[in-house]
Amino acid sequence: DGSHQTWRQVNIPAADGPDVPLSFCAIRVGPKGRMIALGRDLRSVAELQQQLVDAQQALERDYLRLRHLESRYRILFDLTSEGVLVVEGKQLKIIEANPAAAGVLGEPVLKVVGRSILDCVDSVARAQVAQLLDTVHASGKPDQLLVRLGGQPVTLSVSVMHEEAGELFLLRVGDPSTAPTPS
Repeated sequence: DGSHQTWRQVNIPAADGPDVPLSFCAIRVGPKGRMIALGRDLRSVAELQQQLVDAQQALERDYLRLRHLESRYRILFDLTSEGVLVVEGKQLKIIEANPAAAGVLGEPVLKVVGRSILDCVDSVARAQVAQLLDTVHASGKPDQLLVRLGGQPVTLSVSVMHEEAGELFLLRVGDPSTAPTPS
């Protein structure tokens, strides 16, 4: 019965270069049990498979590099003595805070993340901070403001970062006596 064919892959050694992958099947023909062997050249398939493996390995290397970079970033972010907040550009929600910034706010990092930056500023300065964020957003240039945060005066330095998901504000919380004057 020639309706069912089983294909088998055979790699034929080449005189120079890689083996030649072929796929064969045998089909019975005629009443005397004669067979015909059919073969397909699989080099293009093997080449595509190798390209896929190479791309996967490159992705894994890039992912590992990215994880190491993120780990170094996280260590620097957490250990720096300067308070740093990363704020989502539209909702003004804090999406990252380092321990130094959380310390200024008088709360643990987990309680700071998710809050609006405007809720963290003393009520009299909320309009000023909102205006500062609008100005930095519109101009794209960093700026700063002296405000009360967590009951103490601090210099809030704001920069805007553009990412695929939208804009983020980077807020540095510093001691007003050591803050540089804006240019």
